[in-house]
Amino acid sequence: MRPARKAAPLLAALCLVAAGPSSADDPWSVLEEFRRSLEVQSPLSAGFVQTYVPYGFDPKDGETERGDLAVDLPGCLRWDYSPPFEKAFLLCDRTVHHWNPGESVGQRHDLSEQPAPGLDFFLLATDDLRDRYEAETGPAPDDRVLVVLRPLEPSEDVALVQVVIDRRRQRLRELTYYDAQRNENRFIVGDYRSGAAPGRFEPPPGIEWEEP
Repeated sequence: MRPARKAAPLLAALCLVAAGPSSADDPWSVLEEFRRSLEVQSPLSAGFVQTYVPYGFDPKDGETERGDLAVDLPGCLRWDYSPPFEKAFLLCDRTVHHWNPGESVGQRHDLSEQPAPGLDFFLLATDDLRDRYEAETGPAPDDRVLVVLRPLEPSEDVALVQVVIDRRRQRLRELTYYDAQRNENRFIVGDYRSGAAPGRFEPPPGIEWEEP
């Protein structure tokens, strides 16, 4: 993800018994079970493909990047982007570290006092999300369910969030953000593996962190 587009960033972002998706599902119950299951399964690793499509463009003309995701909820999330645009984002509690491998300076942001639309999907408990979003469910292919979140307060960064969850395994499969200009930022997540490499949820040593 380009730094200006935020890792939500990504990168942020996660993973019922088997049952067909239904619009009658309560979205908050779906999200609550999903979050609890993800915490039990953590730490996890996965691969992702991110596609950014400006409004009015054909999806096949979008900008695509790939990388790896590491999840250890309720504590941390990490996104590592593959070459040629290598970069990394680490979100732990309410602090985001962003750096480019091989560079000596990175950025650090404290989200404690910021709304962080989009990122708050990973940061906040379900009850807190209720205070920020209205939510509904909808049908999705296979054994999946779609949850749509709309911010209660206007935001330039996030006007709509769509989450597609694998109901049987309680894994995030798709996460899509639309901003106020209707640009689309979509993550497709797969290739889940148990565990994460040592040190994945700590900022790398030897980097000077700049703060806004």
